[in-house]
Amino acid sequence: MIKFGTSGFRGIIGDNFTKESVQKVAYALCKLIKKEKIENPIVDIGFDNRFMAENYAVWVSEVLAYNKIKVNFYKTPTPTPTIAYLSKKHTFGIVLTASHNPYFYNGIKVFKESGEVPDNYAKKIEDIANKVEIEKIKTLAFDLACQNGIVKITDNATAYENSVLSFIDKENIRKKNPKVLFNAMHGNSGKIIRNICKKLNFTNFEIMKENVDPYFEHGLPAPYLKNLNDQKERVANFGFDIGIALDGDSDRVTIIDKSGEIYDCNYIFSVVFDYFVKVKKYSGGAVHNTVFTRLISMLAKDLGEKEFITKVGFKNIAEKFKTSSAFIGAETNGIALKKHVYCKDGILAGFLVIDIMCYYNKSFKEILDSIIEKYNFPSCVIEFAYPITLEKKAEITERVFVKKELPSLNKKIASTSYADGLKINFEDNYWAAARFSGNENVIRLFTEMKDLNEANKMMAKLEKFIGVKERQ
Repeated sequence: MIKFGTSGFRGIIGDNFTKESVQKVAYALCKLIKKEKIENPIVDIGFDNRFMAENYAVWVSEVLAYNKIKVNFYKTPTPTPTIAYLSKKHTFGIVLTASHNPYFYNGIKVFKESGEVPDNYAKKIEDIANKVEIEKIKTLAFDLACQNGIVKITDNATAYENSVLSFIDKENIRKKNPKVLFNAMHGNSGKIIRNICKKLNFTNFEIMKENVDPYFEHGLPAPYLKNLNDQKERVANFGFDIGIALDGDSDRVTIIDKSGEIYDCNYIFSVVFDYFVKVKKYSGGAVHNTVFTRLISMLAKDLGEKEFITKVGFKNIAEKFKTSSAFIGAETNGIALKKHVYCKDGILAGFLVIDIMCYYNKSFKEILDSIIEKYNFPSCVIEFAYPITLEKKAEITERVFVKKELPSLNKKIASTSYADGLKINFEDNYWAAARFSGNENVIRLFTEMKDLNEANKMMAKLEKFIGVKERQ
């Protein structure tokens, strides 16, 4: 069964993610292109470093080619936001990736106008893909499609790279020359990072874990705290000003300050939003999901900017971009600028942080601390994912979302919401939340408290209430 979740269709390689399943998705896109009578359709196709990702990309291309749909096939692993950007000018962008999932997963993300296709469009793809018999899907051999000019093999991401560069002060970065340690986490960001740095004439950087390892060191290619200890040590021991960690397909980002503090996009976004309004004079507001730091609410109010809130899933932020004045959007793991792409872009976010540090001539921590002090809102947001069985999911659903049981937390509750999982809002502006992942069998628990100690205590109570221990 092909089912699109929070971000694309993902599955276990050789189980529900197969040659047959990706060919069915490609077939569904062909049918929709024909039904919508799109003239001269072009699809940009990329992949990451996962097992057989390039093979899956070829199989998708062969279905499109048979249906006379031109393909720009990116011959080396290419970041998801790069393909998303290119889809602005073409019909679709397709990336074969399972993002931050374990190594035995793969997936397919579909982009239109630089954002992931919304739920209603994903449903159309599912309906067609799940009904067609594989015997009815015709293909044109990849080599022949290339010879006939239907598939064009390329490696040109110049337009994307120039877009990233357009948002930063190139001269100031060269002048201040910060020392930067990127972490590709064995993903597909290295080539693009090097290209952008070359155009900046910036050489004071290193990239760790740039080599291909489809096992991702038998972990997750995700910039989670537990995966960043080696980068944290290198930042401290070798005098780096900032560490920037990206996930397997380069849309997620986490940073490591020279102090050793690690920050996700709750705090990266706070600094970037503040800078773009105060310094670059952007306006229109910010959009974020339901499990995000309250610091943004305080910033937006003080800056006279609108705040828009959506359900989890960057495709929801993309849809809000289309219907609101918001110029910037974020989730815990990623940031987007409307003028760039409608999806999160870890590479852009990383270079924005470098640019902002150079502008203020301060460390990231110093910039963030000045914001936190202004609003007197000490904050620590933590999030963990817990693998669960279908039986456990049913049990949690019954207790938490049907019977609406609540944990005993020894804090005064201001309100509860079930609009996107469970969110408990406390009277002191802090909160806790639980929701099921849309991409894998896990439940995610979140909380924002005044410091890490309080956040860990709250997380322990949530774990006990939900009945989970093992973190992903």
